[in-house]
Amino acid sequence: MNKTKTYLLIFAVLSIWGTIGFKIMNGLSPDKPKIIKQESDVDFKPKLKRQTDTFSIQQVDRDPFLGSLTSNRIKVNNKIISKVKTKLDKLNIIYSGLVKKQNSINQIFVVTINNKQYLLKQGQVADSITLVKGNSKAITIRYKNELQTINLN
Repeated sequence: MNKTKTYLLIFAVLSIWGTIGFKIMNGLSPDKPKIIKQESDVDFKPKLKRQTDTFSIQQVDRDPFLGSLTSNRIKVNNKIISKVKTKLDKLNIIYSGLVKKQNSINQIFVVTINNKQYLLKQGQVADSITLVKGNSKAITIRYKNELQTINLN
């Protein structure tokens, strides 16, 4: 009877360790998945190139917000006088703002002259235009001894 229990215990221990060993071996070298080649019937149809839509920009004489017409004419005593174009009007000058450190008095003004942007300090020259003075709302420039004030856009 003693031998029977011993044989049963040896059989139980071997079966448990055999199962553990089998699972470890399967985990280390798993079966490679089978690759099934799928046949696909795909037709490639490239999109046709569409022609680019072109446009042109035209000057608008009507203010879209106020509905009034803008003009280069000034009424003086019921007489219409056209504005005199100066040398500065021919140049495209836009004042975009200023940059300065919080605890500094140095100001750098952002000025666009003929579609080129410049960072100017007071007294500096760019494209023969001198920045005379400025603040956060407007700048004063000099071109060929002619002064003009330009407001912030």
